[in-house]
Amino acid sequence: MDEVTIEYGDGTLHMKKSASLIAVKAKPGTGSEALARLAPQMATSADPVQQLGGFQVLRVDDAAGIGVEDSLDMLRASEEIEVGTHVFETSDDGVPFVPTGQLYVECAPDASDEAVQGLLDEHSLEIVEARDDRTFIVQVTPQSANPIKTAAALQQSPFVEVAEPDLATLGVVKEIAAGGQSPPFALPADELLAEQWHLRNTGRHRNTRIGFVAGADARVAAAWEYAKSLGDTTVVVAVIDDGFDLKHPDLSGDGKIVAPVDFTRNSNEPLPDLLGEDWHGTACAGVAVGNADSKGIVGAAPHCRLMPVRWGRSLSDREIENWFGWVAQQGAWVVSCSWGAAAKNFPLSTRMRRAITRCARDGRAGLGCVIVFAAGNANRNVNDPAAGTLDGFAIHPDVIAVAACNSLDQRSNYSNFGEEISVCAPSSGAPGWRITTADVMGRFLHGGVWHEAGYSPGAFTNEFGGTSSACPLVAGICALLLTIQPQLKGTEVKALIERTARSVGDPATYDANGHSPFHGYGCVNAQAAVQALVGEDVQA
Repeated sequence: MDEVTIEYGDGTLHMKKSASLIAVKAKPGTGSEALARLAPQMATSADPVQQLGGFQVLRVDDAAGIGVEDSLDMLRASEEIEVGTHVFETSDDGVPFVPTGQLYVECAPDASDEAVQGLLDEHSLEIVEARDDRTFIVQVTPQSANPIKTAAALQQSPFVEVAEPDLATLGVVKEIAAGGQSPPFALPADELLAEQWHLRNTGRHRNTRIGFVAGADARVAAAWEYAKSLGDTTVVVAVIDDGFDLKHPDLSGDGKIVAPVDFTRNSNEPLPDLLGEDWHGTACAGVAVGNADSKGIVGAAPHCRLMPVRWGRSLSDREIENWFGWVAQQGAWVVSCSWGAAAKNFPLSTRMRRAITRCARDGRAGLGCVIVFAAGNANRNVNDPAAGTLDGFAIHPDVIAVAACNSLDQRSNYSNFGEEISVCAPSSGAPGWRITTADVMGRFLHGGVWHEAGYSPGAFTNEFGGTSSACPLVAGICALLLTIQPQLKGTEVKALIERTARSVGDPATYDANGHSPFHGYGCVNAQAAVQALVGEDVQA
């Protein structure tokens, strides 16, 4: 079974065994030195690649003359190894997928209890969780076939409607490496607001007109002025990302932080891993909800609160259920996701798709959380299975998929595209400028040398960008809209964002419905969206 095709999510998934990677789950107390002793052919050429789904992914040295199969057999035979498995790939990009050993199984409604029990017995499966009388998370045992074969076999049973293996893979952030009268309203006076051209582009910033076009922005400052609002503390924006500097002045203050969680460390302190260069979450949070405090930068909805969720770059069914279940249960209104799978071919499993659907439709007391995803930065179609490219997150029908445009109102040269793109939003992109936002502060000692934390020295950076920045900008604008009309459904917010976007880029790319695969319905327009809420549609 070097290659296999199984039913998965809304379609099929073709996988092939990796020719160089295997994965093992060692028993407690077994370190990397033991792995080197057990399989010497892996000791010289490759240290462990990464951890995925509780497994250590290892690279086999072809020069040693011992291939993947023999290496895996050697490790499986050791008493120090609990489980060994093949690693799979879904395309030619080499991104690993590790079967965790769990499967999601939905039995047919008319399957008898005896038939269901018989299936579990036949495949030697243990029950991990029962979602209902016919829906289970199960675990393979030493007497079972491997999870892929087991899923394929279960899919052939007339008693089974869904059988999918839990596949852990790499996630990646989507940035470029790179009763009286109301009080008078005043725009924020933050020191770096003039540098944040994505909020209001005057045509001259950072001491030059080069790279700027007046009006090439998201109309956020104009929306503040019209609404006389910078958001409200009742509105909570969840940012799922890699880590957050919660001492940063633009992300702190009384009541600013709501339900923080770190799913990697199992704690309520989602702080950056400095050695891992976790700078991304802080920058995203600053774009969405950075404080208006007369200092530093300001976010699109500065008076809204932040729910920081540290994820860890391993994607699996359980992880996605945990993240989206948490933000919905803890009261998020908007969810910003500037990340996706590293693999270029990544359909969502049934469990992943439903976890996002539940959050988008049942969250916020049934009004639905507004979920915003970055489209990605590989200049490829988010939904072209024939070419081997599929981003299951971006094409989920309940999310707002955001592409990027630049400071000249042009398509950002790296931005992914496709029929599922909702809108684009201002971000980096040649020949324009990058985004100014919050940055991880401080210094840290590593290898006897002090290093500056963050993308740039200090508390702020001018170096953020990609659809990673476009995504939280749209999320912040959605939060601003919900401040004005809290009873809007999530679907209504998405429709409003799309309906009020302004056309940018080549007009020839737009179809009769006003949609472009490169720009969606156009650049997000906070001012037009706010005015549409009160029945005063205006020209962009």
